[in-house]
Amino acid sequence: MNSFIRYSTILLMLIITLSCSKTESFFYEVVEPEIVTGLSIHSSYLRNQQVTFEVFDSEGNNITMDSNFIVDGTSIVGNQISYPEIGTHEVFAEYSIESTLYNSDTKTFNIVVPKTRVVLEDYTGTWCGYCPNVSHAIDEVRMITDDISVVAIHYGDEMTISTGIDLINEFNISGYPTARINRTTDWPYPYNSSQIESLIEADNSIAISIDSNTNWPLLQVQLRVVSEQDLSDHKIIAYLVEDNLIYDQTNYYNFDQNSYFYGMGNPIVDFIHNDVLRHSFTDAIGNPMENPTMALTDNFYNYSFEINSEFSPENLGIVVMVVNQNNTAINSQFSTINSFQDFN
Repeated sequence: MNSFIRYSTILLMLIITLSCSKTESFFYEVVEPEIVTGLSIHSSYLRNQQVTFEVFDSEGNNITMDSNFIVDGTSIVGNQISYPEIGTHEVFAEYSIESTLYNSDTKTFNIVVPKTRVVLEDYTGTWCGYCPNVSHAIDEVRMITDDISVVAIHYGDEMTISTGIDLINEFNISGYPTARINRTTDWPYPYNSSQIESLIEADNSIAISIDSNTNWPLLQVQLRVVSEQDLSDHKIIAYLVEDNLIYDQTNYYNFDQNSYFYGMGNPIVDFIHNDVLRHSFTDAIGNPMENPTMALTDNFYNYSFEINSEFSPENLGIVVMVVNQNNTAINSQFSTINSFQDFN
């Protein structure tokens, strides 16, 4: 009888335990957070620049103050951090909404030293028999480095625009071809690349990014400029350039056996003209920069331009430069349209 009571008691306890397990757990449950988008951060920053994180919920509400930010595996205080050295870092945000845990997507950001991108300007025209030499020299530089931004300013031909005339007058261009480095330094024949290579080896204090997209026919451009130094009296310049424009080119080298253009005819039929200045988003010689005295501060510039049938979108690019009070380009950036070009 005692054995029966003992077995009955054990059975009853087992039934009670199983019944309870359907409604509650006596073990700790690990709730995996949902992974959602919504973390806002730039992809690159400069040394000692304040990196600010923001996060938004699915309805677009800013919930930064209710979030915790995990950078490189460690929770930080607040939503800002800075670094004195270059490097790559990862961040995500964690937060809770109505007892549901969320982690934002993880994003990577870089701390960089800006690269120097040299501006090359080619004052040219289809009527100018010596001008092809400069475009060929630029092609040879491109075989050495991508760190150049090129603008071909045409005069007296089908590719002439008013912005080009303004530049010719501003810089007193009277002979063709005229090639310039960083806007104010002559690049003389025979257009030696060493003059350019020595410049691109140096670090720079100014970083420029270009983000553009087309909502046809409108081209929208956003620039982000950050500098390690004060930019008082500096200006921002943004141009639209186009490749692959086909026009006959006068060629005085047709009988020069030492020339790349020997035997190509005079004129060279269907010569390909690249980097042609087509539009200026800013004044030809630049617009004053906003908040110029604040080093390590983001400056944003937004422009738009209506693309018509005269342009070939696949051949369009954007050249941006920051120039000082002497109109010398301190740094520049280039990007094709419908793309993002980061600082480096």
